[in-house]
Amino acid sequence: MTDLLDDDLEFRGGTLQLATESAAENADSRNNAADDTNRNKNQVNANPSVLSGADSLSSSTSSFADARTDGQSATPAPTDTVQTVYPRYDVPFNKENIKDFFTFRKGVLETAIQECITALLFPEDGEYLGSWLLTEITLWDNEKERIILLTSRLVMTIKYDFIAMKQLDFKKTYLDDLDTIVIGELVYPPSSLVPERNLRGVRLMWNKGEPLPLKTAWNPFSQDVPFITFASHPIYWHKDGGVDERSMYDMETFAQKLQRAVEAMPSSACCIHHSPIVIQSYVGVTSLLHNKTSMGFFKVRGKFSF
Repeated sequence: MTDLLDDDLEFRGGTLQLATESAAENADSRNNAADDTNRNKNQVNANPSVLSGADSLSSSTSSFADARTDGQSATPAPTDTVQTVYPRYDVPFNKENIKDFFTFRKGVLETAIQECITALLFPEDGEYLGSWLLTEITLWDNEKERIILLTSRLVMTIKYDFIAMKQLDFKKTYLDDLDTIVIGELVYPPSSLVPERNLRGVRLMWNKGEPLPLKTAWNPFSQDVPFITFASHPIYWHKDGGVDERSMYDMETFAQKLQRAVEAMPSSACCIHHSPIVIQSYVGVTSLLHNKTSMGFFKVRGKFSF
């Protein structure tokens, strides 16, 4: 009887040991499978697409950080989240060339803005919120120097002759008409031959998601383009002084105040997205020449000024 009990206990002990080892192996297998699954997910999410759709209208849970701070923020990002790839800014022009811009001279911009406010803004245009000198990027990727006035009801884009010191043309864009605002890096389609800008911008849209008609898309002189794109003026990177003085040339400051103005309007149905802004330019030889020679800006060019 004692022999039977000993044999039975030994058999059961061996069975318990085998069962324990089998369970441990199964647990290890499940853990390895879970690790492989998480690793695959991380590999899929590690390189998110640069473009958010053809029209760059997909919203993002977080915007690009301002690259002028070298991608550093006040609060460190958690280590278990995907790190955002921040755009690198290419500083336009150099310190010597920037002095050829008429708007670089002290008092020129302030005088022009005050003249435009007095002559073009009326009480029915709403409360005045701010003014800037920004770079407008046209449908054909040409850079233009523009004065921007923002009120609680509209955005006014002004073409101003900084040599003759007179207003040439202006356009009003009412905030009620806007359906989409996109803030993000300026990018080109994947098949484009145009070099990257490495620059951020803001696009105001009122086309309700409809594509551009062919007569507008292929007409460089068309005035019916249902969106407008702005970037910081080149002087921003070279202007001496504090933050307040440089903010007059800063697209980021304009975009922040524009967003607040839109959100303060009860009747506005405008959606604000933080995603790349696609510039539909594929070869861009003409625009490259235009932008390289800064033909859209008023400046001294040798013996001439235009």
